[in-house]
Amino acid sequence: MKLFIIALLLVSMTACSDEQQTKRQIRALLSWTATADMALDGRAKMLVSNSFTALTMERCGKEIGSLSKELPTSPQDLTTLAGRLNTIIGATHDDIVNDRIGTVSQHLEDLRGVEAELKASAGTAQ
Repeated sequence: MKLFIIALLLVSMTACSDEQQTKRQIRALLSWTATADMALDGRAKMLVSNSFTALTMERCGKEIGSLSKELPTSPQDLTTLAGRLNTIIGATHDDIVNDRIGTVSQHLEDLRGVEAELKASAGTAQ
C-alpha cells in the first residue's frame, strides 16, 4: 500500500512539473510575441527604423521557433499557434527587409489575433 501511495505521489508531482514547464513556455511565447508587437507597432507609427524592426523580427522568430519545438504535443493547438506566429513573424521580416512596409499594419493585426488565440487556449486571457 505504501509503495502505491509513493508511486501515485511521484506521478502527480511529474504531471505538475510538466504543467508548470508548459506554462513557462507559453509565458515565454507570449513575451516574445509582445516584443514583436511593440516593434511592429513602433514601425507602423514610423517611430522605429526598418533595420531595428527587421532585427527584432529575426530574433523573435528564432526564439519562438525554438520554444515551439519544446512545446508538448498536446494540446496540439499550442504548437499550431506557435507555428502561425513564426510564419507571421517570418513574413513580416521578409517584407521589412525588402522595403514592403505597407504590409506592417496587416502583419500587426495578424500577430495580435494569434496572440489572443494563444492567450485564450492557454487559459491566460484576461
